Parts: sequence; C-alpha cells; structure tokens
Amino acid sequence: MEIDLTNSELFKSFAEFEKDGVYIDLHNEFDCKGIIFSGSKRQLTLLFEPNKHSTREVNSVEVFFDDCIIEQYSAKLDKSDTNSGTLDTMYRGRFEISNGQLCEMSDTGRYYYYINFLPDLNIELFAKSVNAEIMLT
Repeated sequence: MEIDLTNSELFKSFAEFEKDGVYIDLHNEFDCKGIIFSGSKRQLTLLFEPNKHSTREVNSVEVFFDDCIIEQYSAKLDKSDTNSGTLDTMYRGRFEISNGQLCEMSDTGRYYYYINFLPDLNIELFAKSVNAEIMLT
C-alpha cells in the first residue's frame, strides 16, 4: 500500500497518517532501523519497523523522499540512548531564499522538509515528492 505525503499540511507533522483504514504512527509505534541516501537516485529512504507498542498488522514502513537535495544533516551519536531511532517530527516547512523572504517551493519545484529523530538527529532537505510504502503482515 502506498500513500502520497508530498503535500502534507504546512508545519504539521506527517509522522502520523492513515489510508484505507490503516493508521500509521511512526513516532509511537515504529522505530527507524535505517536511513539510506542514494546520490545516483537522489533519494532519501527512511526504514521503519514496528516496536513493542505497535498494535497494527504492519510489517514495515518505508518513506521515500524523491529527487531530493539534502541541505543539512546533523547527528550526535550515543549508542546508550534508548530513544535512538524514534522519529520526533517530520513536516513540510518553509525555507529562506534571501533578505529574510520565506518560500514553500523552490524554483525547481521542490518542497522543503524537516526530519527530527530523538535525541539529536536532524535532516533538512528539498524533495519533489514524498511517499510512504506500507507492508502489511
């Protein structure tokens, strides 16, 4: 099952979404098990698996940011942190172009997205589209 998240409401986290009666809560019920960037595909992929709080019949969720350009990536790595892999927020926002002017879309047709994981991993990127693929059990 696939869902288009590209035009999610501005500044509203799309870490939770629903399609055809299947509700996904990436913050509370899933852990991120991988972040993959392919330069040749210009694609960022977030790989999620259900955690102990999940009550859904979902095997995994993959979120794809297509035709993307990563603007910022910062991480403080601490293997002892139990929150590692927990998505905090993921939303479409604005970016500054010049003189404090804010825009929602670049001149190349890309939106700006913010992705934050607990405790200290942050990604900011431009992408033309965002899709989630849900694999049911």
